Amino acid sequence: MTKLRKTFIFIFLVIVTINITSCGFKARGPITLAPQLYKLNLHAQNPYGQLTKNLETYLKASNVTLVKNPEESTAILYILNESKSQVLIGISGTQQTRQYNLILKAGFQVTDPTGKILVPPQAITESRTLTIKADQILAGSNEANSLYRQMQQSLSYNIMLKLGSIDTTNLIKSNSETTP
Repeated sequence: MTKLRKTFIFIFLVIVTINITSCGFKARGPITLAPQLYKLNLHAQNPYGQLTKNLETYLKASNVTLVKNPEESTAILYILNESKSQVLIGISGTQQTRQYNLILKAGFQVTDPTGKILVPPQAITESRTLTIKADQILAGSNEANSLYRQMQQSLSYNIMLKLGSIDTTNLIKSNSETTP
């Protein structure tokens, strides 16, 4: 019975592993970036904000050296803007429940230390739906804050994915090689 049980568990794990990898699931890990991005200055309007902190974490996980002085870097990542908004998308017939679409947008660009644009301004957007019942206003506020934190996490990872894309790497390479 013990050997049969071990065999069953092994087969189960193999099947689960095959299913997970075949659907495209990949654990979040380091992202390979263009060589110019491995000594980076991160410049943000809100240097202590959650989006900036998340980006710093992902950059460090990808072996990027973050330098404080832009002149010491090989590239500068500017977080141009970050904005939150919400749009009312539905009200129940009794007006007891409201549904909102929470939206978080961020813009970024990459330059070299002389100011030459390596990656032109890009915009990334995340959104989540929030349902609030009239008797749960405070819980809705807490849930909205939680959703915004999730969106900031997702936005920062999407910025990393964009920076690590083949298109961005080729763009950085071509813009680094051309003369002003």
